[in-house]
Amino acid sequence: MEQNSWGWSDRLSLSFEPMDDTHKEFVELCAALSEDNPATFVARLDALIVHSIAHFEQENQWMAETAFPPAGCHRQEHDAVLEVMQEVRRRVELGEADLATRLAEELPLWFEHHVDTMDNMLARFMASNPEKLADVAVTTAVNAAQSQPA
Repeated sequence: MEQNSWGWSDRLSLSFEPMDDTHKEFVELCAALSEDNPATFVARLDALIVHSIAHFEQENQWMAETAFPPAGCHRQEHDAVLEVMQEVRRRVELGEADLATRLAEELPLWFEHHVDTMDNMLARFMASNPEKLADVAVTTAVNAAQSQPA
């Protein structure tokens, strides 16, 4: 696997700090998938999966608490990409190493599109509905999950 130069950029910023902070973590973990060390791929993917579960749950919670209209579609994207990550993990463990490279190449493309569309709509919706945002806890589930003992 070649080292990927993909990383955080202003292009991914949505000007909603809790979401941007979580996205920066996702980008870092996602970019790490392209490290040229097949022996540690599953561990790096596991870290991304753990992060993604908390990350997606936080966004799902925000959508529920603010009655975000396209929440169902957004949740379905979260579920689908998490399912792909878990399936790739399973198949890499069975010896399909080429899937590791493919995921490392494709996941950043998916994420950029997801940020441009789904997350952009959510961030704008939350910013344009400050009365709903006032009721939403902006401490991310990702940070909460990381602060708990293992």
